[in-house]
Amino acid sequence: MTMTILIKILIVIIAYLFGSIPTAYLLYKIKKGDDIRKYGSGNVGGTNVIRTLGTGWGLFIIIVDMLKGFLPVLAVYFIYPDDFILLAAAAVAVVLGHVFPVYIGFKGGKAISTTFGAIVGISSLPFITEPTWLRILPMFLALGVWILVFAITRIVSLGSLIAAVAVPICFYFTRYPLAIVVAGIFCAILIFITHRKNIKRLVRGEEKRIKGEGA
Repeated sequence: MTMTILIKILIVIIAYLFGSIPTAYLLYKIKKGDDIRKYGSGNVGGTNVIRTLGTGWGLFIIIVDMLKGFLPVLAVYFIYPDDFILLAAAAVAVVLGHVFPVYIGFKGGKAISTTFGAIVGISSLPFITEPTWLRILPMFLALGVWILVFAITRIVSLGSLIAAVAVPICFYFTRYPLAIVVAGIFCAILIFITHRKNIKRLVRGEEKRIKGEGA
């Protein structure tokens, strides 16, 4: 029993360390030899890579950051397929790693891509809830809400914030385990914390809009 608990704690720590890999920071360091946090929004994430290195590299980082959330969820499923609490803890840990990466002084990204990757991973697991269309609904709701809000407003942060609220609500009404619902709420709160400056700009009507290629 003690060994099992230690293994599960180790899994959560590994998820955090995996999430801490600062992909945008590493890419900018390789391309420009500098710290991306000095430029653009100062954020270590795909949107700032779009601003500083262009759309192509930004989309690449967004996909890689999604994989950071997706892969640990699948790994936990294959090791402990019936442990909802461990699954939720690993998902939260990997998101915390992205926001507070140990490798670069705990100053990381805003959690959107990594959180969405974890949502995709959770929504892909067949044991969570049935029928299938109900299980995958949170994943498509998150993406759909973000796309709709962004298409209307061209404001990335607003779409992210609204999607963050929608997902845990969807988890609840699609009968996901309580641990997953709580993890969704925690990640939503974390996203609001990382977007606190964006929220202030939104209230003042000063948040930047992305209007075109390389914006």
